[in-house]
Amino acid sequence: MTREDMERVKADFVRAALWAVEAGFDWLELHCAHGYLLSAFICPLTNHRTDEYGGSLENRCRYPLEVFRALRAVWPEHLPMSVRISAHDWAPGGNTPDDAVEIARLFKEAGCDLIDVSSGQTTRLARPIYGRMYQTPFADRIRNEVGIATMAVGAIYEADHVNSIIAAGRADLCAIARPHLADPHWTLNQAARLGYTEVGWPKQYLSGKAQLERNLARASLERAEELAIRGV
Repeated sequence: MTREDMERVKADFVRAALWAVEAGFDWLELHCAHGYLLSAFICPLTNHRTDEYGGSLENRCRYPLEVFRALRAVWPEHLPMSVRISAHDWAPGGNTPDDAVEIARLFKEAGCDLIDVSSGQTTRLARPIYGRMYQTPFADRIRNEVGIATMAVGAIYEADHVNSIIAAGRADLCAIARPHLADPHWTLNQAARLGYTEVGWPKQYLSGKAQLERNLARASLERAEELAIRGV
């Protein structure tokens, strides 16, 4: 990208942010992960520039930070703004969780309120190590080493996962994505399983809420009676 290209794209980002303000959004996130343009600047495996926007981590973050500051200048000061990063490229020569801590620190200094901590999808060379809550350790490090709020994502699919992450101080928020693709009412079902009855349901679904809660209570009672009979 030439300097002219970079200014044009930055102006496009600013225009989008202003539209978000006009539309009444409450929260704005700048996507700097998963191989998209700003991510491609940050990742050493895709950034081959030899000017002030390539080379060191600080240089690779220079343009994403320019874009962020331009957005922060037009986004209402009282509203939160977050940045999503790939905290690990999962490939030799790529960014590591140590780099992610420094990236988060740079965005915090620029006025970021929260880091949305994902990983990978920056290069086809990536070999992620998947597992339950596998990206949460990255959110944990950034939150507790940088002192900025984080959102944990990735293979978080049970309410107990969320509760344990938040209660342990490993992140401030959790995003549940794919489980909602499989079950659009994941949040309502998990709340019912936890015995939390105060969550709001659409009026059209209230009869389903009552039935689900009765069925869960019955199943719990039957399980307790079974354990009692077995002397457990």
